Amino acid sequence: MYHVSIMGTGSYVPERVLTNYHLGEMVDTSDRWIIERTGIRERRIASGEETNVTMGGIALERAIENAGIRREEIESLVVGTNTTEPVWPSASGHIANLLDLRKDLPFLDIQAGCTGFNYALSVGEMFIKGGQYGTVAVIGTDKLSAITDYEDRNTCVLFGDGAGALILKKATEEGIIRSHLGGNARSRDLLILSKKDGVGNGYIKMEGRKVYTFAKRAMVESCFHVLDPSGTAGKKELRALFEQVTKIIPHQANARIIMGAAEELESRLELPDGEAKNKMIVTIEQYGNNSCASIPLALDLSLRSGKLKRGDLVIFVGFGAGLTYAANLVRL
Repeated sequence: MYHVSIMGTGSYVPERVLTNYHLGEMVDTSDRWIIERTGIRERRIASGEETNVTMGGIALERAIENAGIRREEIESLVVGTNTTEPVWPSASGHIANLLDLRKDLPFLDIQAGCTGFNYALSVGEMFIKGGQYGTVAVIGTDKLSAITDYEDRNTCVLFGDGAGALILKKATEEGIIRSHLGGNARSRDLLILSKKDGVGNGYIKMEGRKVYTFAKRAMVESCFHVLDPSGTAGKKELRALFEQVTKIIPHQANARIIMGAAEELESRLELPDGEAKNKMIVTIEQYGNNSCASIPLALDLSLRSGKLKRGDLVIFVGFGAGLTYAANLVRL
C-alpha cells in the first residue's frame, strides 16, 4: 500500500462581507444575539456570477501553485459539494473543464452535507493508497447563500460561501494516516432543504437542538475512532494518543458545538481544562459555516499563517446533513 501526502493547499472566499449588523437590518436579530449563539461576526457571500464551480476552480488553481506542480499532473478530481447549479452534470466536471485539466481525467462529486470534504478526502486517499492514481485533487466548495432563507433568523445567521482545495500525492512517508466515515440516515430529516410555501428550489431547514446534540457526540466519537480504529485502547492509552495530536480542524458549524465537543473530549479523557479547546482551530468568527469549504479553508489559512506547519499531526472532523460524520487523521 502506498502513502498519501498533502502536497499543496489553496482556498478562496468571495469579497462581499455580510456582517451581523447587516443581518440585523434584514431580520429580527442582533450582533450580540448571533455571537452568543454561534460565535460568528461575519460571513462571505458570493456574487451572482460566482458559483461553487468558480470558487472551487480558484481554490484549486492556488493549491496547484502551492504544490509546485503542473495541472497536467492531476490524474483524478474529487469534489465535495452540495450546491451545484445546475445540479447535473457534476461540479467536478465543470471545474476540470474550466481549468483545462487532462482530457481523460476522471472526476466525481460527493454530496454528504457539510461532511462532503471529509468524504472526498477519504476517496482521494483510497485512490492513491490502492495504486490507482499518483496525484489527486480534492476540493470542498459550497455556495450556501443560494439555499439560505434570509427571513429565517435561526439559519440565515450561520451560513456563508467559499472553497478550499488540496493536492494529494503518492509518497514514501505517511501523510493521511486513516479516515473514518459514518452516518445516521434515520435522522436525515433533522437537516433538509424545504420549499418555502411549497414553491422554489428549497431552503435549509434545521432542528437546531437535535443537530447540536448529534454533532457534539459525532465529533467526539469520530476523533476517538480515527485515533483508535479497533476501539480497544483504554482511557490512558487513548489519552496518550490524543496528546500527540497538534491541532484539530473541526467543521465550522457553530462555535458552541466546537467548544462543547472540546469539553466532552476533556471530560471523557480526564484532560486538564483547556487542553482540547486549545487544539481547536476556529475560523467561524470571520467566515461562518461554508459547509464543505470550512475544513480545507481553515487548513489553508492555518498553513499560510504559520499556525500549522509540516510534520504536525492533525484531525479533520466534520458532520453534516444526511446525517453524516467523519474524521481524517493526517500528518502534514
